[in-house]
Amino acid sequence: MILVTAANGRTGRSVVRTLARAGHRVRAFDISTDVEQLVDEGAAEALVGDLLDPDDLRRAVEGVKAVVHIGPPMHPREAEMGHGVVAAARQAGVEHFVQFSVTHPQLEPLLNHQAKLAVERVLLLSRMPFTILQPMHYMQNIDVARVVADGILRQPYSLDTRLAHVDLEDVTEVAAKVVGEGRHHHHATYELCGDDFLNAHELAQAISAESGRPVAAEQVPFPAGATAGPRPSEEDDYRLDALFRLFDHYGRYGITGNPNVLGWLLGRRPTSFAEYVRRSLAARRP
Repeated sequence: MILVTAANGRTGRSVVRTLARAGHRVRAFDISTDVEQLVDEGAAEALVGDLLDPDDLRRAVEGVKAVVHIGPPMHPREAEMGHGVVAAARQAGVEHFVQFSVTHPQLEPLLNHQAKLAVERVLLLSRMPFTILQPMHYMQNIDVARVVADGILRQPYSLDTRLAHVDLEDVTEVAAKVVGEGRHHHHATYELCGDDFLNAHELAQAISAESGRPVAAEQVPFPAGATAGPRPSEEDDYRLDALFRLFDHYGRYGITGNPNVLGWLLGRRPTSFAEYVRRSLAARRP
């Protein structure tokens, strides 16, 4: 049995589906009751529980051979959740712990990177066989259909700064490979990055070329309508602070990565942004 945490999120759902297609029995774990729908998408079991509850974590890791841990992004207690999952897995004698981290977690001014790095540290000291996956931010953050419909690619940071990207489906293919091949990937840390390095204007041009529709890039003010409300919660404040820091960094420095490791793991070149756009458009056609 393979445990996938935060399984109801975008990354988690993709991981569950990919592992199930590869023939693995998957236990999907999430705080949302919607996780139960993943049984219809290939999960052998769905378990509703809280990553901050030790009893829930003990139930989640029972009888599990490997854990694929995905921390809820931009959550103020993400590091604490990760520590709890590592501790429960260690106590249960889990044979392989796969951690979804982030490219360049040492960029500690970024709150989401801080949290990932804190979990990496604990995992390195856990004495468990581990694999750390460090994906670049996903191409899927760009909703191609919406961009084509609007004719505008909007982003809340500089349109001229280049950023690297990675296709989520490439990342989950690697996750399934790592789980399936087990010990061949023990104690490895893999940066997972595509080979596109594009600014917003170039992304818009790629979408326009593939769709045959004019698309322009437009910088919008942060938070672009996503306010915390009159009485923000701790999670609201943390999320907005994290996004402010992230977008400021992207606008000033961009973010880079190298595609060699991802290509080696896939046995092919990583999916390009143009290929992602083409696939997204095809999925929308009747």
